[in-house]
Amino acid sequence: MKRIKLLTIPLLISFMVFLSSCKNEALTTTKGTVYTTIYPLYSITKLIAGQKITVEKLVKDGAEIHSFEPSSRDIAKLTSAKAVIYLGLVDEWVKKPLEGTKVKIFRASEGIEFIDSDPHIWTSPRLLKKITRNIENALTSLDPKNKSYYQQNASKLIASLDRLDKEFSSVVKNSKRKEFLIAHPSFGYLARDYSLKQYSITGVNEEEEPSAQKMKEIVQFIKEKNIKYILVDPNENSPAVKTIAKDTGIKIVNIYGMGIVNSSQARNETILSLMEKNLKAFEMVLK
Repeated sequence: MKRIKLLTIPLLISFMVFLSSCKNEALTTTKGTVYTTIYPLYSITKLIAGQKITVEKLVKDGAEIHSFEPSSRDIAKLTSAKAVIYLGLVDEWVKKPLEGTKVKIFRASEGIEFIDSDPHIWTSPRLLKKITRNIENALTSLDPKNKSYYQQNASKLIASLDRLDKEFSSVVKNSKRKEFLIAHPSFGYLARDYSLKQYSITGVNEEEEPSAQKMKEIVQFIKEKNIKYILVDPNENSPAVKTIAKDTGIKIVNIYGMGIVNSSQARNETILSLMEKNLKAFEMVLK
């Protein structure tokens, strides 16, 4: 019995040290929630914020970013947030409810120019590095005492994106094909940055379906260019893709534009893991 009592003393001391460390960690954690609008911003912000700031997103899993409309509950979340990080162009709806409030608002696309009303800047590793720095700066301004923590996490993310950038460049350099066919044109910025040509079936809006004339042109293009694959986001439902695949024998390859994400992806993936999958998809379709 004496031995048991003696053993409990160091255990008790260890437990007290553990509680003390938890208390110190809790003190360094910023109170309040930072809301992001779309999944790409949510994923990046989570990777940088780590355990220091609570991060949530407003656009629901499975929702399409172009047609998303915030509910009254979403507006309530916005107005009670510590801060809001939005992209611009596709989610300008965040600004009006925040007029006259103390909620800080940050534009993640600061310094990036949108082309032809296309919001998908996050699909290019090079532009995503700029977005990462903008979000790092936003979190640092909210929580300056943890500046080095956010810098470290952002630098790790930048290093991963630098590697992806080099790998994308290598894939394009070693590929015979310099064009790709995609259901929804969500990789225009990536195509520009790596000197590729994007051909799409639909317009920028995922819900837009091609006309009969456009379908004929696409089938003719596939035959003339001997296209073997079409990139399709599995979260998008496009009857036109199935028709074209059936008529031409073209194979469907999954790619993730992240304009729509399902609940499993939101829980288990990050923007980096999805970009890794996209790299493999391009490696296949460009060979």
